[in-house]
Amino acid sequence: MKLNLDDISLFIQTVEHGGISAAAAANNLQRSKISRRLQELESALGCQLLIRTTRTIELTDKGKQLYDMASQPIELLQQGLKVFCEQQSNFAGTIRVAIPTAIMTLSAFNEVITEYTKRFPNIRVEIENHQESVDLKRQAFDLQLLPSVVKVSDDSYIQFSLLSYRSHLVASKAYLSQFPPIASLADLKAHRLLTNRYNAGLLPSELHISVQSDDLTLLRTMAIAGSGIAFIPEAHSRKAMEDGQLVEVLPPFEYPDHSLTLVYPSSVYLPEKVKVLIELFRQNF
Repeated sequence: MKLNLDDISLFIQTVEHGGISAAAAANNLQRSKISRRLQELESALGCQLLIRTTRTIELTDKGKQLYDMASQPIELLQQGLKVFCEQQSNFAGTIRVAIPTAIMTLSAFNEVITEYTKRFPNIRVEIENHQESVDLKRQAFDLQLLPSVVKVSDDSYIQFSLLSYRSHLVASKAYLSQFPPIASLADLKAHRLLTNRYNAGLLPSELHISVQSDDLTLLRTMAIAGSGIAFIPEAHSRKAMEDGQLVEVLPPFEYPDHSLTLVYPSSVYLPEKVKVLIELFRQNF
C-alpha cells in the first residue's frame, strides 16, 4: 500500500470546501490535478471515496470512514489506514503470533490455530517462539501469549487473563522405588529435578535443578524414563498418569497457580482478523 498523506489532505479539503473546484482554488491548484490525485488515493485504498456530480460531491461510506479517521492523531490514522485496506482483502494477508515453547504443546492452542486456519484459509499464520515479552508494534506481531509470571514490556498493551493452570511434581514408579519415601520438600534435595524457567522460581532455592528446559515434552519424557522428578503443568502429565507411566509426588502440597496472558495492542482500529483470533483464544481457554 503506497499512500501519499498529501493526497489525504487534499481529500479532506475537498470535503471541507464542498467540492473539487473550491479545494483547487483554495490550494492554487488546477481542478484536474486534484481530481487525478483523488483518483490515485482511491486506487491505493481499493475503494471509492467520493461520488462526483457536476456541482457537488457526496461521500461514500468508506469516504466517511476515512474523513473520520483523518481527524485523529497520525499514529491512529496510520493504524486505521492499514485496517482500511485489510478490510478490502476479505480476511487475507498475514497474522503473527509470539508464543513460548511451553504453550505451543497445549492442545487448546493447537485447536485454536487449527480452527482459525480452516475458517480463513487465505490468511497466512506465522507463529514464532519467544520466551519473553516482545514489542508487538516494533517487531510486527499481532498478539502474544505469555505465562502470567512474565512481565509485559509495554503497559499500554491490553493484557487479558486466560486459562489458570496448576503444576505438580511427577516421577515414574521405577525411579521412586530407588529412594526412601518423599514426605516433604526437604526430601527433594536428594533428587534430580526437571522443570522449566517459569516453574523454577516456585521451588525452594536450596533444591537442585538438574535440567531446566522450556520443552515440556522433553521434561515429561525424561521423568517417564526415570531421569528424575519433573515439575510441570498438570495438563502435560495427565495422560502419562492415566497410563501409569507417572505418579504424583507430594500430592498434598499445592504450588501457586499460573495463568496465561493474552497480549495485544490497544487500538480502535484492531483488524477484524486479529479480533477473531483473540475471540477464539478467549473461548477455548
